[in-house]
Amino acid sequence: MNVEAAIRRAIPVLDERGHIDPGVLLPWLIRSGIPKAQARDVMRFVPLAFGREVLGEMVDLPATYVRVTKETGERREVALQDEPFFREARRLALVIGAEIGGYVIGRIALQSAEFQAVNAALQAGANPKDLVFASPVVMVDAEENAAPKPWWKFWT
Repeated sequence: MNVEAAIRRAIPVLDERGHIDPGVLLPWLIRSGIPKAQARDVMRFVPLAFGREVLGEMVDLPATYVRVTKETGERREVALQDEPFFREARRLALVIGAEIGGYVIGRIALQSAEFQAVNAALQAGANPKDLVFASPVVMVDAEENAAPKPWWKFWT
């Protein structure tokens, strides 16, 4: 399934169930027809992208994220624009908002930790321009971090 189709398929699930535990949300996304690897990327990057789209230029957010492998603790900094689900979700945010309503984009944006942090800081009286953010951290399993096997090495 291409990235746009996966995001579009995930929107109703994220809107209705995005606030639940990720261990429960993942099966709902898979049940909607999104492959498991793509469902994980949907959960990681779509709320982040929508949150950044809603925030706009209000705050200065890092252009990278830190990818951490659970089993080994290996950390690697990656540009968000290199992530297809982040990039495509940013592109689609306004389109989807116009199609089904901006309130849906806002509800999904509320699932982003960055968006929640900005919201809490603003409610506490902070000036948005004074806020400084670290790169978001994304936890991955070792199998997700491994390089894909060549198709011809079917025995490995």
